[in-house]
Amino acid sequence: MYPHVRVEGGPRERGRQYGEQARERVRLSIDAYREVFAEYAGWDWERVRDEARGFESAIARYGERYLEELRGIADGAAVDALDVLSINVRTEVMFAAKAREAEAAAGGPHECSSFAALPEAPPPGGPLVGQNGGWL
Repeated sequence: MYPHVRVEGGPRERGRQYGEQARERVRLSIDAYREVFAEYAGWDWERVRDEARGFESAIARYGERYLEELRGIADGAAVDALDVLSINVRTEVMFAAKAREAEAAAGGPHECSSFAALPEAPPPGGPLVGQNGGWL
């Protein structure tokens, strides 16, 4: 069952309302990604927060209202705003961690898979291509 969250107002107020209504889900997400980063990147949560902090200025340049909404979510959920930022830039942070790990291992990233059936041996019905999104 999906929760129904209704918000209105400016960015900070919308975020605060969302954070209040989804407080438990926000906290569960923070806890879950704390474990994901520890398992997949070997990082503690402080390292994740430090990496996430680097995205703050880019988000601000794009639109300060987005940071205001994140801060409102943190206020409403009674969590640190940097934790909310961290779960919102988790893919960018994790990709950077995995890319560094792959570079160090010189094995390349192991995420998505692609395939193609070439014209020399097409399957019934014609050429076939596909890709999955196999991160976690």
